[in-house]
Amino acid sequence: ARAAHRRGALVVVAGKKGAKAKNKDSGRSIHFRQGPERFNAGGVGEVARGGKGSGKTTRSQRTNKVYKTYLSGRPTVDDVERASQGDRTKAMGVVEREAPYRLNRAHREAWERAKKRGGHGFGDGTGGGGVLEVRTTASSALAPHRNPLINTHRLFCDAKRAAFVVVEQEDRGRDDVVVDLSTLRVDVDGPIRARLMELADAHAEAILRREDLCEALGEPLEAQVRYIRGLEADIALVDPTEKNASNDESTIFAEEASERTNDVFSPPPAPSPEALASAETAVDEMAARVRAMKDGGLTNADETVREAVAKLLALKAHLVSLRDAAEAASPAAVAAAAAEAEANVERWTEEAKRTIQELPIHNLPERYLRFQCVDRPTAKALAKAIADEKLYPLLERLGATEEETAAEAPNDVESVVVA
Repeated sequence: ARAAHRRGALVVVAGKKGAKAKNKDSGRSIHFRQGPERFNAGGVGEVARGGKGSGKTTRSQRTNKVYKTYLSGRPTVDDVERASQGDRTKAMGVVEREAPYRLNRAHREAWERAKKRGGHGFGDGTGGGGVLEVRTTASSALAPHRNPLINTHRLFCDAKRAAFVVVEQEDRGRDDVVVDLSTLRVDVDGPIRARLMELADAHAEAILRREDLCEALGEPLEAQVRYIRGLEADIALVDPTEKNASNDESTIFAEEASERTNDVFSPPPAPSPEALASAETAVDEMAARVRAMKDGGLTNADETVREAVAKLLALKAHLVSLRDAAEAASPAAVAAAAAEAEANVERWTEEAKRTIQELPIHNLPERYLRFQCVDRPTAKALAKAIADEKLYPLLERLGATEEETAAEAPNDVESVVVA
């Protein structure tokens, strides 16, 4: 008989392996790098973006969550142009998801005029943001975040390392000059704000009102440290009920400023020996009363016993709190708490400095100065003077002055000792 032909068992043969990532350390080995090269932080560090001799990101880097988180900071002008056209940016996390950036024809014409006013900057990689002129009648506080022209130009000023200067035009001609210093990404902007006030003094007779909304908030580094500390403590910086009860922003800013001045560590006060002895005596007396009630035949079901036990527990809790306070006020505990507080402040400061440089601009709070002018020519002249002012050298002079002061301080001490 002819043997029936049977088909062999299905065998799966492993074919060619999938394509590997083109960077030297493919896949998730980016997690095991050490030092600042662990994260390709865009404009923050001088780190190669990956790939074989190219500046593009590789597939493993684009799909890596840690890489996506830290690929932010200042955008490039090319990314801003892409965002203004509604295209995807090369760097991830630069633009805000819910905010509009695509410009229509009228907005693009206004933006091109602002860029022409800025020119090529100061030749040192800073400046060139220009002056943006907008006409708005919106009264909502969220209106600037819904305006694609405002969002795009703030992103552009961040890329150009320039202050964000806008002239808000009104129908009556009383235009406002609004300056946002958050695009400078500096730790201290006090000298810059003082210089802008000096520029406004040149037009003092034509300026109706000037507001420095950053004065009560403190320096950028202080505000960021306070914000990070609030996040770690899982508390709100401003209580919503208090904010609704009092809508005065100056009151809220004053309360935050008072909290900012109380950041110095102070050891808790130790209870006196008399207070400890009195608390222990009260606990012993109440315990004796409860014991006498139970010896007399009463039980825990009786109301008098329950009330006495509740008082006893409250007295014991008070005694425990006094003992804890006495232990916390001991020299060793005070030294340990002071060291921990100093370490926390140092950690918060380092984290604040990093976030100021690495966070995208839409995650940084605005730092506004506002000048209301009598007429439009004054507003344009003031805005041009602010945009043409070199602001970063002001901080360099401040640093040089502080170094000179620190260098002269030991000499003064030595002279006093010798005398």
